[in-house]
Amino acid sequence: MINIQHMNKTFHLKTGDVEALNDVSLNIEAGQIYGVIGYSGAGKSTLVRCINLLETPDSGSLTVGDSGEIVIQNGKPMVSGKALKEKQLGKLRRGIGMIFQHFNLLDRSTVFENIAYPLRYSGMKKEEIDKRVTELLALVDLTDKRDTYPSQLSGGQKQRVAIARALANNPQILLSDEATSALDPDATEAILTLLKQLNEKLGLTIVLITHEMAVIKAICHRVAVMEHGKVVEEGDVYDIFANPQQPITRKFIASSSTLGKAEKMIADGSPMMQVKPGEKLVRLTFRQDSVGDSVISKISRRFHANLNIVLANVDILQGHPLGAMIAVIGGDDVDSALEYLRAHQISVEVMRDGTVD
Repeated sequence: MINIQHMNKTFHLKTGDVEALNDVSLNIEAGQIYGVIGYSGAGKSTLVRCINLLETPDSGSLTVGDSGEIVIQNGKPMVSGKALKEKQLGKLRRGIGMIFQHFNLLDRSTVFENIAYPLRYSGMKKEEIDKRVTELLALVDLTDKRDTYPSQLSGGQKQRVAIARALANNPQILLSDEATSALDPDATEAILTLLKQLNEKLGLTIVLITHEMAVIKAICHRVAVMEHGKVVEEGDVYDIFANPQQPITRKFIASSSTLGKAEKMIADGSPMMQVKPGEKLVRLTFRQDSVGDSVISKISRRFHANLNIVLANVDILQGHPLGAMIAVIGGDDVDSALEYLRAHQISVEVMRDGTVD
């Protein structure tokens, strides 16, 4: 479990102050895959470095696992009113693994030596190191790469080595800072699948930093959206995709869906997005059970409505379907047809209205 309360961090640079974190509060349950998304400069990488105290926040509090509440006073981490000791800090960091965008492997060391490095640093005996590294190689499916050097590996294989190294000391938490950003689509999918398997097999809590909503959609349980150092939206991934509240959240979601083209098509004056008098261009969102309902055919019969589907998409999030559709609806009683849809748990957003004079 990770609990963050009212965390702040400002960097004082020659060019001026940069407020990286502004009153950030989050609660991440044990065993969750928790996504943090934002554009460059949003504060997400600073947040993840504050979780393992590679960066010390200016103020706020932090609880990681059984660390007890770490309160930042005068720029120093304190536990029960006393300064956090090096031994306590070392224990906290050993319980947290971290992987990075560019892998951070030792180029002149083999795969085995890279994974063994934190174990040697901790004073583990040679026989135990050999056993543990062998287990980790099997866990990330790199048993045959034991004596290979990083230069001989693909990007996806390098990230697997980095994951194995991060798990060497049996951490409860894995921090992933843009770990798939340098990978091609196939390697990205493979690494995300591996992270999901590790979460399920080991009960590993994963905090996943990214700027790609497709990554969040693929494996995360919950997500926090950051902008200018603040958390502007937070919640269950399914709920966020079904009903985003903030413009930046909608922008991220649009980037991962074919329906994201709709706004640009409207702006470009696409004939597909035009409405005639008496018609409306609508976005319909179908949650779970309503995805398979025949409600569209029902409104056609009941309200004599004509529905022209422009774009449609169905995603599977956390094992549940989420459907969306852009359509032009017309007929004798368009408003009653839309109210019928809303009554059947279908979200309706009017994008263009040809019924208004």
